[in-house]
Amino acid sequence: MISPSSEDERSMSHSNWRELRMMSFSDRPIARLCKVCGQFHSPTDSHLYDYFQPIDDDLTCEICLQPLVDPVDTKCGHTFCARCIKNYLKLQNKCPNDRNILKVDDLQLAPVIIRRLLDKLQVVCPNVDYCEEVLPRCDLEAHLIYRCKGAVVRCHRHEQGCKFQGPRSAMDSHQWECEHEDDKDSNLSAQIEEGQVSRISILRGSCEFGMSIIGGCDTPLISVTVHEIFPNGLIDRDDRLRPGDQILEVNGVDLTQATHFQARKAFSQPIPMIQMIVYRDSSARNRPIEKENIMRITLVKPPGRQLGIKLAGKRNVQGVYIKDLIPGSVANLDGQLKIDDRILEVNSDDLSILSQEHAANHIQATHGKLQLVISRKTRPQTPDLIKHCNHLQHDDRDAGKMIDKKMEIDSYRNSNIEKTIIVTKSRGESLGISVAGGLGSQRGDTPLYVMNTLASGPAAKYGVKKGDILVSVNGAKIMGLSHNDAVRILKSKASHKKVELKLIDTSETAEDTANFLPTWMYWLDLSRDCWIDREVKLSRESGSLGFSIAGGRNSSHGDQPVFIKSVRAGSAAFKHNIRRGDIIVSINSQSTKDLSHMEVVSLLNECSTMQGATISLTMVSWPGSIV
Repeated sequence: MISPSSEDERSMSHSNWRELRMMSFSDRPIARLCKVCGQFHSPTDSHLYDYFQPIDDDLTCEICLQPLVDPVDTKCGHTFCARCIKNYLKLQNKCPNDRNILKVDDLQLAPVIIRRLLDKLQVVCPNVDYCEEVLPRCDLEAHLIYRCKGAVVRCHRHEQGCKFQGPRSAMDSHQWECEHEDDKDSNLSAQIEEGQVSRISILRGSCEFGMSIIGGCDTPLISVTVHEIFPNGLIDRDDRLRPGDQILEVNGVDLTQATHFQARKAFSQPIPMIQMIVYRDSSARNRPIEKENIMRITLVKPPGRQLGIKLAGKRNVQGVYIKDLIPGSVANLDGQLKIDDRILEVNSDDLSILSQEHAANHIQATHGKLQLVISRKTRPQTPDLIKHCNHLQHDDRDAGKMIDKKMEIDSYRNSNIEKTIIVTKSRGESLGISVAGGLGSQRGDTPLYVMNTLASGPAAKYGVKKGDILVSVNGAKIMGLSHNDAVRILKSKASHKKVELKLIDTSETAEDTANFLPTWMYWLDLSRDCWIDREVKLSRESGSLGFSIAGGRNSSHGDQPVFIKSVRAGSAAFKHNIRRGDIIVSINSQSTKDLSHMEVVSLLNECSTMQGATISLTMVSWPGSIV
């Protein structure tokens, strides 16, 4: 009997593969429109993409001849799409390239650097008749679900019986013609459910909207969020929205990719009924604070190389945890292990009951292939957290995606532009300005600023403008004073013929006769010497401080202050009136200015794991933008 040659085997393998690809539709799963790639394909086949530029052959799967999707490596050193090789191995347990014996259990995720390169490949939106977007491959799924003008969507009144399905761009006109239009009033009474996306409608009426917002895609907070609700306003009377609710859409305008100013503009549309899509995070009572995932990870430790993990124990908690990953080490470059992972086993040896020292010695003595079993705790995430950073965790995969939308907060400048204006006028004549702000003002603790000017008044003639911050008048400091004290000093000094005003020139003003209303971005633009600090002392509850953070040095938006990203209802932070958008200036007297996101996370984790410890936070709270 003559055995087939390697060429015959290869020919046979590809023949079998063609058989699999050419099976009748009665035998194969029916092709469906995929929500991930927007193309029609079988659920068992790899995703299909239209690439904007030619792709290097080294990033191509040798089975489907397309750029790799969810790449996996074989033990013999070849890389394929996960679905392609798994489908192939259903026919025969051999590598398609070198014919070595291969099983599904032998497959491992490709290195993280390869996956990131593939994620960055530029693809064209498949809905080319309506959308001309070119974007990274990893962003296509979110684009199709939330933003694509050509994505086929159902009318939001489908539960009332509307059968309309069409491109998102046609939805606005359909809503005015929908035969179920009378049923839309149900959104006027619809409640906002925790942990779900809800749709509500509010009739504008004649009263003020009565709400402020923070966030936007040009800020580390990413999502647009309700900050304050003012008494007796439209939102207060409606009594459904709460501070912390995320606004995903307003009157058909997608806010998930809107800048802060674009979001404000969306709320200003002169429409009698406001329709919003809202997400409210689940409270601690209705969801687990942490979920434990058990994972198996394989690493290869070459001779003479360090695995590169630093271990630590936790007070009153059994086991050893990864405290840090050494840059450039095997574990760091592999990318599978994360800080705070608990190591349960190494090569079937139980490490869960060993001390930190014994566990470290055991790992150092192990060479070659290491089979690790780890426990990783994760917290449920809101939509914006899914795309960016977990609670007290950092993922820089999205760094660079927002470069064109990078927020230019000048809060780390040495100073804003300070100017001195000498106003000459008649004795007893008014300066012709009105001011707002100060400690204890209606919007909180802020510097005193010029709210309005009299066009024909002395101050306006000499260059004082709306939005200027008042520092001092005739040498008397008014920065950091209460509103009443500052106004009293201003009036007494302004009675002189010559008045010297020291002001800070800010980034916003108002040209018309209306009062100037600062936005949230206006306050963020102020330098550190304009910030008004407050001290908060927290004690940990159930191992958590009850908030998550964003920003820090070298964040995805550049060097940024450390922001409060979310606050859990009922937590210690919640009880001390810490709100989303607040800035952490220092932790136990240690400044956060030069700390990266992960360094702030580590500092907070150290404080939160100390039994009975109290953490002292220096914070700044700025008012949101009124809409």
